[in-house]
Amino acid sequence: MPAVQILHDCCNSLSVVTMLTVPQAIQARGLYDFNGDLDNGELTFSTGETLTIVTQDIGEGWWEARNEAGQQGLIPESYVQLLEPPEPSFPPPPPPSAPVSDWNTPQTEGGDWNNDAWNSHGSESWDQEPPHAPDYTNHNNAGGVNNQGFRGGGMQQQASEEGWDDDWDDENEDNSSNSTTNTSQDQLPGSGNFGLSAPKREKKQMTQNSDFSKYGTVKKSFNRFSTFAKTGGDAFLMGTVSANVSESDLIKIIDTQDGPAWNYPSQPYTCAIKSPKKESKLKGLKSYIAYQLTPSFSNIQVSRRYKHFDWLHERLEAKFTCIPIPPLPDKALSGRYEDDFVSERMRQLQLWVDRMVRHPVISQSEVFNHFLTCTDEKKWKAGKRKAEKDEYQGGKFFLTLQTPPTSLDMRDVEKRMEIFCRFVKGMDDNMRNMLQIGHDSRKKHTGPYKREFQKIGGSFKQLAETFNLDSAAHSQNLTAAIDYTGDTYNEIGDMYEKQPREDLDYMLEVLFEYKGMLSTYPDVLKLHEGAIGKAKECERLKDEGRMPESDVAAVIQRADVISFGTLAEMNHFQRERVADYKDMMQKFLHGQIKFYRDITQKLESALQKYENA
Repeated sequence: MPAVQILHDCCNSLSVVTMLTVPQAIQARGLYDFNGDLDNGELTFSTGETLTIVTQDIGEGWWEARNEAGQQGLIPESYVQLLEPPEPSFPPPPPPSAPVSDWNTPQTEGGDWNNDAWNSHGSESWDQEPPHAPDYTNHNNAGGVNNQGFRGGGMQQQASEEGWDDDWDDENEDNSSNSTTNTSQDQLPGSGNFGLSAPKREKKQMTQNSDFSKYGTVKKSFNRFSTFAKTGGDAFLMGTVSANVSESDLIKIIDTQDGPAWNYPSQPYTCAIKSPKKESKLKGLKSYIAYQLTPSFSNIQVSRRYKHFDWLHERLEAKFTCIPIPPLPDKALSGRYEDDFVSERMRQLQLWVDRMVRHPVISQSEVFNHFLTCTDEKKWKAGKRKAEKDEYQGGKFFLTLQTPPTSLDMRDVEKRMEIFCRFVKGMDDNMRNMLQIGHDSRKKHTGPYKREFQKIGGSFKQLAETFNLDSAAHSQNLTAAIDYTGDTYNEIGDMYEKQPREDLDYMLEVLFEYKGMLSTYPDVLKLHEGAIGKAKECERLKDEGRMPESDVAAVIQRADVISFGTLAEMNHFQRERVADYKDMMQKFLHGQIKFYRDITQKLESALQKYENA
C-alpha cells in the first residue's frame, strides 16, 4: 500500500479514537450562592449557574471549576449538583477511503471501522457510569467522614504517642484528614446567618451496582464488616476470643415494650461549652482556638481544642461498633480565627456534645469522661494512651454487652431490620427534600417575597404622593391612610426577610443535623447484616454435617448479642427523633403563628386609618 494511503487511513482511525477517548467535560449546576474568597483562590457563583469541573481531587470536599466567563477557582462540592452527561451522539463510522486515481494499488480491507469496533471503543468511553453528585449540603460525613467541610487537602500530621499535644502541627489542625466529615452541620448553605464560610461535606455515594445492602440504604463505600472482622468481630462471633469483663465495664441492655433498649442512667448530666479563646505556643508560632467545657456533674472547667474533639470522635468510632457516631462540625480551610466562625463552631460543637451526653452508653464511657474531666497534662496523655489501647474496641465491644436472657427470633430480627433500613432510606430522602424546599423558601423570604410586598407598598406610596397634590381638607385623611398602608406593606416585606431566623432556620438546622446522623447508619446496618449472614452460613454448615450443633448454637447466641446492641441503638435513635422533631415542629409553628399574627395586626392597624378618611 502506498505511504500516502496508509497515512490517510491512520488519520481516519486516529480521529475516531480521539473522539471516543477524549473524556467528556463534567458540568455541575450551582445549588446555592457561594461568595468565594479570592485571596484563597475560590470561585464565586450563584444558584443555577452552570460550571465546568476541572479537577475533583483538590482536597476533601473541594473541587476546581471554571464558569462560563472563563474564571477558574475552588468550589465546595456540596454547593453544586453534578449534571447528568447527555446521551452520547456517536458519529457514523468513517467511510472506506476513496480510491485515488493515481493509485494503482487496490484498497486493502480493514481501513474502515465496523460497528463492532465502534461498540468496543464506545463501551470504554461512553458507557462509564457518571460520577455521583455529592449529598445535599454539607456538612458529613458522617462518621468516618464523618459526617458531616473545609479541608484543603493537607495531610494530617501524625502525633507521637508521647508528644501528642506538642507534635501536632497547629497550622494544619483544621486541615487534617480525620474521618469526621459527612454529615454534621457547619452551615446551612444559603441561610446567611450560620456564620461558617463553607458547608459541611459528605462522602460520595457509591454507584448503584456497588451497594452492599439488599435494602438499598448504603451511602458509602466503606465496608464496616470487613473492619469489624479485622478488629475481632469474626473472632467474637466464632467464639475464639473471651474476656472476664469487670462489672464496671458491662453495658446493660433491657427488654422494653418497644424492644431491646440501653439502660439509661439514673442521673443524666449536661455539659456547657463557652469562652472560646485564641491561644498560642512555641512563642506565638502556632495558634489555635481553645473552648472551655464545664460538665454539670463536676462544674470543673476543662480546655479543649478542635483536635481534641477530633481525637474523641475517632476513639468513639473505634470503640462503639454498633453505635453510629454523629459527625463533628467540619474543619476550616480559612477564616478559622474570625469571630463569626469561632462562635458558630462553638455552637455546633455544643450541639454535638449535647447529643453525646444524652446517649446512655457514650455519656457513661471512660473515654468520654476522660475528655470532659481531665485537667492534668500528664494524666491526659496517659488516659489518651489507655483509650487507644482499649481491649474492648471493634468486635470485642460486644463482650461488654449484658443482654436479656431471652433469645431472639432471627426471622423477626431480619424483618425489623428491613423495616428500619427502609425507614432510614426514606428519612434520608425526606431530609434532602425538606432541606431543599426549606432552602428555597428561605431564599424566597429574603428575595421575591420581600420585593413583592415592597412593590405593593411602593405603589401605594406613589398613589399617596399623587393624591397629596389635592390639598383639600376632605382629601388629606384618605391620602394619609393610603400612605400609611404603603408603609405597612414595606414593613411586611421587611418582616418576611427576617422571619426565617425566627422559625425556618431552626428547622433547617435540625434537618441538617439528622441528615448527618443518617449518613452514619449504613455502616452499622451492614455490620449487623454481615453478622446475621455469618450465623446463617453456620446453620447451613450444620445442616451439611460440617459443624457441630452446639457450636452453631453458640454462634447464633453471639449473633443475638450483636442484634441486641443494634436494636437497642435503633430504639435510642427513635426516642431522640421523636423528642427532637416534636420540639422542632412546635418552635416552627409558634414562629409561624406569631409571624402571621403580627402581619394581621399591621393590616388591621392600616384598615383603622380609613375609618376617619
